[in-house]
Amino acid sequence: MRIQMRLSRPAVVAMQEYKKIKFADPDAKVTNGYLIGMAFKSIKHELTQIDWIKTNSITIPNVTENNDESLDSLQTALNIEASILQDIEELQRDFMIVFGTKKMFKPFVIKLILFAAILKEQNILVLKEETDLE
Repeated sequence: MRIQMRLSRPAVVAMQEYKKIKFADPDAKVTNGYLIGMAFKSIKHELTQIDWIKTNSITIPNVTENNDESLDSLQTALNIEASILQDIEELQRDFMIVFGTKKMFKPFVIKLILFAAILKEQNILVLKEETDLE
């Protein structure tokens, strides 16, 4: 499924960092859609346990404090598997409740998916407290 969107600068930086983590090469020849699909699949089983508020505000080395002026937001067309896109849209609806908003944009959801995948790779993904799950 092909969708158009503008990804924020933090999402672009997170994509590059995730590419470095997974392929040891920031210039690996993989599409952005494939990379986002990989990131989503890596966290899919923890989706309901992830503390998304903390994931949005946590400092991620080489990502959230990246000051590289050459990186900017990115207008892109993403080819994403239909099933992944459906899951992202479901997460988008869940995020409206989590963040208490009436509208939630896909680029924000994709940014948090990338952040969560990076944090998981670094073994610092923040999960909800056990008492929060009941």
